[in-house]
Amino acid sequence: THDDVGWLKTVDQYYKGLRNDIQNCRVELILDTVVRELSLDANKTFVYVEMAFFTMWWRDQSDATKQLVKQLVQNKQLAFANGGYCMHDEA
Repeated sequence: THDDVGWLKTVDQYYKGLRNDIQNCRVELILDTVVRELSLDANKTFVYVEMAFFTMWWRDQSDATKQLVKQLVQNKQLAFANGGYCMHDEA
């Protein structure tokens, strides 16, 4: 991923999909979709970077979803790169 944390909108606006007149993005739906799709196909993988958004999303999840995410990580379907609050822009 490279979901810009606070680039054109606030972190909350990106996460919740507010102010789509600035940019159309709703990060919480990305994470919902990724977890669902990974759980349906063991051959799929996904690497996530922006821990700022993941932390917000994680806090909203049920215990069952948190357990599913842990299983996806254990199965190496979901991985986290960089370990930072956001993805750096250096190429």
